Parts: sequence; structure tokens; C-alpha cells
Amino acid sequence: MIKEKYQWYLSIITIVLSIILVFTISSFSGKINSKSDKTKTLATVLDKERITDINIDIDESDWQWLMDNASNEEYKSCNVTINGETYYNVGIRPKGNSSLSSVVSSEETDRYSFKIKFDKYVDGQTYNGMESIVLNNMIEDNTYMKEYISYDLYDFMGIAVPEMSYSNIKVNNENWGFYLAIEVIDERYLENNFGTTEGNLYKPETMGMGGGNNAKGGGGNPPAMGNGNPPDMNGGNRNNGMQNPPDVKSGEQNMENQPPMDGESTGGPDNNMAPEGNDMNQEKNNNAGVNQGNANKGQMGGPNSNKNVEGADFVYIDDEVSSYSIVRDSAVFKRTTDKDFEKVVNMYKNLNDGTNLEEVLDVEEVLKYFAVNTYLVNLDSYSGAMYHNYYLYENNGVCQILPWDLNLSFGGFSGMGAKGGNSGSGTSTIINFPIDNPVSGTLENMPLIGKLLEVDEYRELYHSYLKEIADEYFNNGYYAELVDNLDSLIKDYVKEDPTAFCTYEQYEVSIPEMITFGEDRTKSILAQLNGEQSSTTYGNIESTINTSALSSKIGGGKGQGEKRSEKVSENNDVQNNNLEMNNYAVNEEKDNNVDKKENTN
Repeated sequence: MIKEKYQWYLSIITIVLSIILVFTISSFSGKINSKSDKTKTLATVLDKERITDINIDIDESDWQWLMDNASNEEYKSCNVTINGETYYNVGIRPKGNSSLSSVVSSEETDRYSFKIKFDKYVDGQTYNGMESIVLNNMIEDNTYMKEYISYDLYDFMGIAVPEMSYSNIKVNNENWGFYLAIEVIDERYLENNFGTTEGNLYKPETMGMGGGNNAKGGGGNPPAMGNGNPPDMNGGNRNNGMQNPPDVKSGEQNMENQPPMDGESTGGPDNNMAPEGNDMNQEKNNNAGVNQGNANKGQMGGPNSNKNVEGADFVYIDDEVSSYSIVRDSAVFKRTTDKDFEKVVNMYKNLNDGTNLEEVLDVEEVLKYFAVNTYLVNLDSYSGAMYHNYYLYENNGVCQILPWDLNLSFGGFSGMGAKGGNSGSGTSTIINFPIDNPVSGTLENMPLIGKLLEVDEYRELYHSYLKEIADEYFNNGYYAELVDNLDSLIKDYVKEDPTAFCTYEQYEVSIPEMITFGEDRTKSILAQLNGEQSSTTYGNIESTINTSALSSKIGGGKGQGEKRSEKVSENNDVQNNNLEMNNYAVNEEKDNNVDKKENTN
């Protein structure tokens, strides 16, 4: 009896110690782990603490075709090996909006971002459950960290984010570049983050900015995408500039035991994802007009406030679904109906009326989204000139906004570091970006944040999230440690990156500037929260940050080599001296026609 009693006590003690051990291990495992406690329901596929090795095995002529015709954004078949596991007959194509046109227009680089679609030619094929991933090329990011840290901060605040992993890319076993692989937002993402695949996803994409471009030429200019100088391609960059594509050897692929390669035949979309196609007429979104913004605030990338963006700005028009075609037609899933979209229209109406807000919006989620977006000064988003780079998720009539495409955060969009607001220098403009007027136009034209900030309770909650970020992400040492740990993880790969947009020396210089950004932005945020400086106009917190060190612009040439230049000119039917402008317009339409249906950017 006594023995049984002691055994019972020992069992209880063992259980308690086991629980303590689990919590202890959880607290100290993985230096690069996010601080988020958001529960994921599926096993991790893209491990953000490790480097993913990806080899693209593709016929030489197909690879060259992709390089020569990148703006077409059409797939070619290849085999993809990820960490030693090979997937056969996979679709690959270049992707992007202005980032793609920048590379198309450059005579110095073919370093495109890519989309890999595992089920393009083989129905049901996935990468451990993922139908597609994107490989982002780090354009305008000398740090290689902007997008990674941006997603990490969203994750820290409990916002649903896609999985990601730094990836060393090879083409036919020859080094190509060091990229960031990111999960495409689709049903798996919903299941992993929300525990359900129910609901509807939309990814609006407006065309042009300011005066507006269209696919036939237009009169506008491509947006400025950074604030540094072009890297020295005549010896200043490693290997005397950007590396040419690897020597891809036709016919040397291992074809054993793989499905037949069927070229451009389509495997067809799955039963839930909307198909690709060019049935979207986006030219109606190119009405000219630039709102000059708040006179006290200065300009930070002219907004679309006078353009008809058909719901992408969350402005209520009327009760007709057809009035919001940019958003309605961007539905990710084929199952989405007009009846489903009426719930979004109802949200627009209530939002603009300021009624029933918590019945149509996940208000806390939306405020957290904007707290992060504002902290990171990300105007390549809903808050900026183009009302894009976000997903709208509606489930049971309640809507959330989800982040996407974050490489121009940290003040990288539209030349912010090169143009001063009323406060003076561009650096001060970035650091002192106002928390209660965190848009490039007016809050009236951006009701998703404007209407919420009109409510005292919501504004205070939004402020509390900014304070939480300052105290628990930046001021407690986590951010600086994260930058240091990421540097240790990736620096050897960056050093050997043969197609990098910057030199390794530029990368090294950018890391302390990344730390300074966090320190100085936090000082400004806290000063605004404490009433020490304005929260609606630019303040005067001084900063020593060298914003140009955070990003380098690539050149604006006419293509890489004579052959490519001729093909680009032929495909787009433009003169060489207009190539950059026209590629921007063409590729904006391409992404609206292809990626809005297929969910890529």
C-alpha cells in the first residue's frame, strides 16, 4: 500500500517535471524563432531557421526563353529538387510587377523572381502540401532581411503569415542566387493559420500610379523603387557585375522514372483555385489623377485617390457587385460567387458609414496589421499609392487584411529616402512617418484605417499595439538579436551570391543601418505616442541612418545582350528608348491578368 502511494507521488512529480521541461525547451529553442504564439495546424514545410537548397533542372532553350520573354510570365516545364527531393514536370515562370519590369529593362541582370507551380502539369502534385511557392529575388534590399523581418513582426503580432525560408537557388546545378522562398497564399495557408479552408480570398491589384499607365504605353512613369545608387557593375560588384545565366546543358537531365515532360500543355487548375487567364480588362483603372495629399504632410508616393480603383481602396460605391470588379475578379478560389462577394460589399458599406464595424471586420486584426505596416513605413501596400500587396480574407461576413510582398518596407517605396517632407531630409521623413496619418494620401480615401482611427477606442487600441511593438520587439533587444542571428545565418550565402543586386561590402554596411532604423523609428513612435511630437504630421526626430545603404537600384538598360534586347523590343513592340516605361505598363497588366487569378504576387 505504501509502495503504491509512493509510486503515485512519483508519477505526479514526473508529470510536473516533464511539463516544466517542455516549457523550458520551448522558451529557449531556436534563436531565430518568432516571438509569436499563434498556433499552426500543419507541419512546417519552409523552415525559416534553415537554408533551403533548390535546384532547377531545365532545358537550355526553355530557360533562355524565360529570360528573353520574362514579361510574358508564361510557364515552362522543369524538374525541381528541394533539399534532395525531386519533383518532376513542375511549372516555373518569372513573376512580379514593377520589380519584374526593372529587371526586364536592365542590361545588367536577369535575376528575376520566380513562381514555381508544382501542379501546373501534374494534377495533384504538391511540395508537402504546397501547390506553389514564390522565389523572391531581394530586389532593392541590400540587407536581404526586409521581407523576412517584416513577416516576422506580423507573426509576432498574431497576424497570419505564409511560411518562408531563405533559399540557395541553382539552375542545372550551377549557382544562380540567394532568394527568399515564400508559401503562396491559398487553401493550405488558410488551414494552417485559421484551421479551416472556408471563406473567400481576394488579391486586388490596381494598375499604374499617379497619371496612370496602360498596356499600350501610357504617359506615366514607373514608380521609383528605392533610394540608393546603382551598384558599380564595372568592377565594383563581385565578379565584375551580374553573372550571366548558368550554362544550361540541354538533354542532360535525369529523365529516369519521371512523368513525361509535356512542354506547355496544361495540367489544369485544381477544383478550388481560380484559373489563369487574360480575361481581365484592367485598362479602365488607368484614369489620370493624383491627389496631392495632406499639405502639412508632404508627398510619399502619389496616391490613387482620384482613380476608380473599384473597391481596392475599401471605399463604398453602391450595392452593385459589378462596381467593385477589381476586387471581385481577384477572387483566389473558383468557388467564390457574387453572392459571397455581397458580404464584402456589406463590409464596405458599414465601414464607410462607421456602423456595425465589429460585425464586418476583425477590428483587432486590422489594427494590428496597420500597426506593423506603419511601424515599418511600408507604402508599397494598401497605405500607399497603389492599394495593393494585400489579401482580403472574408469568412462568415467578417473580413481581415493580410500582408503580402514586403520587400519595400523599411521606407523603401517611391524614393522616400530621396525626397524630404516638410520636416526636411528624406531620412527624417521615413523615421518620423506619422502614426495617426499613416498613408500617402488622405485618410478619407483609405477608410480601412481612416474610419477606425475616428473611433477613440480603436485609436487607443492601435496605439497600444504600436507601444507593444516598441517595447517587446525593438526596445528589449529582440530585433537587434534577430538581425545579428540572420546575419550569421545568411552572410556566407550572400558573399557567394553570383547575381546579387549589391556587393558583399554593401551588404555588410547595410546591417548596422538596419539596426539604426529600428532604434530611430522606435524613438519617433514613442515620441508620437507620448505627445512629444505630432502624430499626424512629420516630426523632427533626427536620425543618422544612411537610408541609401539599405537598398541599391539596378540600372535601367535595354536588356542583357543583343539577342535579349531584340526579343524584348519585339515582344512589347516598343522602341528601345521607351522600353522601361512600357515594360512597367505591360507587366502591371500581366500581373493583373495572370497573378490576380492565380495568386502569385
